[in-house]
Amino acid sequence: MRLTAVNAVLALVLELALLAAAVAVGLLLPAPLPVRIVAAVVLPIAVIAVWAAWVAPRAPRRLGARGRLLLQTVLFALAVLALAVAGAVVWAALLAALVVVRLALGLRLGEV
Repeated sequence: MRLTAVNAVLALVLELALLAAAVAVGLLLPAPLPVRIVAAVVLPIAVIAVWAAWVAPRAPRRLGARGRLLLQTVLFALAVLALAVAGAVVWAALLAALVVVRLALGLRLGEV
């Protein structure tokens, strides 16, 4: 498999992991169950809205390459931080490591 294909698959997996992290953080909040359920629904919707507006290839107001990189970095950093604070430290570390691999691979291929 070519490195560009590996990078594309890794990007997709990380985008899905970002959504899963948003759901997990919502469910892990120290709050009553109804609040956790609402947060587990609202957080990934917020991530999807931000991604669709500024990052997605067909986004109406798609940011330039640097802006997309910055926004993606912020979203992933928030997900890693939120997972760690919620007690899912291993998942936070795994997500952070995969993001670093994705960025390094993207830099090597000239895609970042």
